[in-house]
Amino acid sequence: MRRFQDPLPFEELSHDDALVLLEVVRELAHLRELEDIMALVRRAARQLSGADGVTFVLREGDLVHYADEEAISPLWKGRRFPIHACISGWVMLNRTPAVIEDIYADERIPADAYRPTFVKSLAMVPIRRAEPIGSIGAYWAERTTPGTRQVALLQALADSAAVAVENGRLYSAERAARQAAEAETRLRKELLAMVSHDLRNPLGVITMTTSLLGPLLAPLNGRARNHLDTINRSALRMDRLIHDLLDFAAIEAGSFRLAPVPLTITTLMEQAAELGPLAHERGIGLELRPPERDIAVRCDPDRIHQVFSNLVGNAVRYTPAGGLIQLAATIRESQVELSVSDTGTGIDPDVLPVLFDRVQRPPARVPGSGVGLGLSITRGIVEAHGGSLRVVSEVGRGTTFLFTLPTA
Repeated sequence: MRRFQDPLPFEELSHDDALVLLEVVRELAHLRELEDIMALVRRAARQLSGADGVTFVLREGDLVHYADEEAISPLWKGRRFPIHACISGWVMLNRTPAVIEDIYADERIPADAYRPTFVKSLAMVPIRRAEPIGSIGAYWAERTTPGTRQVALLQALADSAAVAVENGRLYSAERAARQAAEAETRLRKELLAMVSHDLRNPLGVITMTTSLLGPLLAPLNGRARNHLDTINRSALRMDRLIHDLLDFAAIEAGSFRLAPVPLTITTLMEQAAELGPLAHERGIGLELRPPERDIAVRCDPDRIHQVFSNLVGNAVRYTPAGGLIQLAATIRESQVELSVSDTGTGIDPDVLPVLFDRVQRPPARVPGSGVGLGLSITRGIVEAHGGSLRVVSEVGRGTTFLFTLPTA
């Protein structure tokens, strides 16, 4: 057995060997898939070492994984061994290359694993000597004493591959996580669509039935009429919740669709003013404060009306009678900042950091407050337009929601 603490310096390699290594380094810079990285390195390792076979081994905790190979006959591809039970593990643990002329004369070699193979001699080098993440093994079918040059080439190749292997592992893990997240999002979207469809069927029956019952119940007392009105309001609220669920699923899946058109701020605020009766019936004033000069923004009118509806609805819910809600607009360079302010109860500072979180309810339950998706959907709509949404609030003084839209 020979140990190589200091492999041959790179500058002492031959011109041809240096060119091969430089080409490998250049190609490694463009590879992301771990399989492609291993394929390139094993081919180069066999070319540079002149070996009859090469393995690419990765460390997995206390195991070593023979992840890839190129050889004249099968070796151990796909198999895993305890790190203390094989030469590749020894190389990783000791952070140094190993050269073995006769594998059956070395105590570190698990002979039973080698007998079915062609291997008589080998050289093994660590991938990243400081903290090895794997190793590269070269094998010969005839008893051979690998020279300093061959070991130096293998080590230089392993050093070149170290960063690429780490990046490949990270890329593979990221891709797996992304695919799992996409599958989960797709399943959730399909589930929400199915549930929404199944809810709409009985909801349609309820709505149709109440419309038919209306004329029949007209001659009856006011109590029966109130019950019918309650059913109608509940049906409308359920329909709104179904729409919220579908919007939430689309935002989460990144498939939220807009139909943006140029629209002046004056027109936008006039549409928002249609929400006035919602405030007036609670004894709350609604005031418009348009910008000094009119300007067009690019937006989906229906979706921005939904934003105003959600924000004004929240303001009405938390503003006592006699209060005031203001809708304002300010031009800021290439965007317009719109705001909905109220003189209501304000928001507790502990709630502000999670206010836009999914399915986040207010600390005190408010009848008819929904499932807690309103502000999350509002933020999703604004961000889909390329804008941002923020909130400023003071307990007992009121709250202001501000969002931006790009100018047309």
